[in-house]
Amino acid sequence: MRWSRTASRRSCSAMRDDALTTEGGSACPACRAPARPRIDLGDYRLFACARCGCWSSDALVRGARTSFEPDAYFAHAEADRARWDDLLRRVRLEASRCARVLDVGCGGGDFLRWLAARAPATERCGIELDPIRAERARAADPQAHVAAGSVVDALAAVPGAFDLITLWDVFEHLPDPAAALDALAGRLAPGGALFVQTIHEQSLVPRIGRALYVASAGRLRGPARRTHEPHHLVFFSRAGLRALADRAGLAIRAQWPDRLARARMDGGRALVAATAAALAIENALGNGLFVNALFERR
Repeated sequence: MRWSRTASRRSCSAMRDDALTTEGGSACPACRAPARPRIDLGDYRLFACARCGCWSSDALVRGARTSFEPDAYFAHAEADRARWDDLLRRVRLEASRCARVLDVGCGGGDFLRWLAARAPATERCGIELDPIRAERARAADPQAHVAAGSVVDALAAVPGAFDLITLWDVFEHLPDPAAALDALAGRLAPGGALFVQTIHEQSLVPRIGRALYVASAGRLRGPARRTHEPHHLVFFSRAGLRALADRAGLAIRAQWPDRLARARMDGGRALVAATAAALAIENALGNGLFVNALFERR
């Protein structure tokens, strides 16, 4: 679900100004305030929202190509198991409890398969945009109910309420995260939790990418492009996540920083080592390249 160029595209010139930046307009996808283009990367632009601090991209509607292979998201599932364990501890989902869990953007079903072993009493469901990966998820966990399609559309094929809804590295890929969160919030069972792990724009790495673009008067585009790849459409601030929660009638139960696992980093050995060290220090100081948010009903 995390990225697909098969999504519908419309001409930028045909969009209204009040359309989202991800759709070719100028409205922030998080808080709907006006956002201004600040960084021009050639085939797409990055927009800044002065109200909530989120950044966003028009890469999808302009057909920009990413340098990152989407399937690489699913190549290092073992690096995520500690995060999965940590989440279950936080929501107190025990193996003895028969809960309903929905994994949005479930990819090839790694989390669902892990959950089947970790908490076999759970009723497991998934949503995956790409039909080929959805089929892989069904094969990975034959007991899971996996629907193919966009978040809002696929929800119709997954009835009922859920005790836990997860979006692992998905939120930043959605053109309209507010609409998705609204729909998912309506599917939370009483006492249920909705978990989002997403890019944190106020982290060190994206700040460096933007700063180098500004310092070079736009001549140095590579770092900003690398830290804001076209397959990511929205880059969230904590204030932006709060705005989304308010809109959906949710409260943020907890927020905590996270960092990119070293196994998922690409580049030369020295670059990977330096990046990993910088992210570890940033995490120790209470910030991170990712922000994790646990939502609940108000």
